[in-house]
Amino acid sequence: NALRLGTAAIFAGAGVSVAAGFADWRGLVRPLADELNLDVAREHDLVRIAQYHVNRHSNRNDLAQAILNQFSSRTVAVTENHRILARLPVSVYWTTNYDRTIEQALELNGKVVDVKHQQDHLVQNRHDRDAIVYKMHGDCQHPSEAILAKEDYERYHLTRGDFLTALAGDLLSKTFLFIGFSFSDPNMDYVLSRMFTRHGRNQNKHFCILRREALEPGESPADFAYRQAKQDYFIRDLERYNIRAVMVESY
Repeated sequence: NALRLGTAAIFAGAGVSVAAGFADWRGLVRPLADELNLDVAREHDLVRIAQYHVNRHSNRNDLAQAILNQFSSRTVAVTENHRILARLPVSVYWTTNYDRTIEQALELNGKVVDVKHQQDHLVQNRHDRDAIVYKMHGDCQHPSEAILAKEDYERYHLTRGDFLTALAGDLLSKTFLFIGFSFSDPNMDYVLSRMFTRHGRNQNKHFCILRREALEPGESPADFAYRQAKQDYFIRDLERYNIRAVMVESY
């Protein structure tokens, strides 16, 4: 219904770009964690690891270089998922990714794309556009401005607060499909929590694609049951924001 009405929107997380050969958050932070003698596999707060690295060196050069090396130097690989998303009758795309795969897929589909990765871009509109891509954490071609460390999130409402306002507006008026997104991003948590505070359970319906937990090789039944229970609680918590989980067996 939302596709037919023109009110559908996509929110793409790092999982969408992994199949194109790009690193996910853990992969991006791994070299920084290694330098700090931290095991990235044992850490859950990856934003804090990035901040530890900035604190140690008193600058962001290595952080910007990590983004530049992972994303800017690679040839854009458009996957089948990107091609499907690009040919849908959707005009609004949000992403926390730094790479250019979404806009590249849209351009290959013959669409004129209006990319917004800085706050100033929000007041500048292409009149011939077919789609808008909001890159709320920045773009790989401008790595020094990317949002990654904890201090970036702490200042986000000052440096990029209009992105939060625009995202809240779209969440109120459009039906989102969240794909490749873990909901661990502090900015998304900020927006969703405030929308829940203002609107309670009277919110627009959205959807997300999640992979059902599966027994891993050598995993004990107790550990598997724990992960299943944790996922069930997570799915129920998403329902507070009227986000319905669409479960798949594999991606």
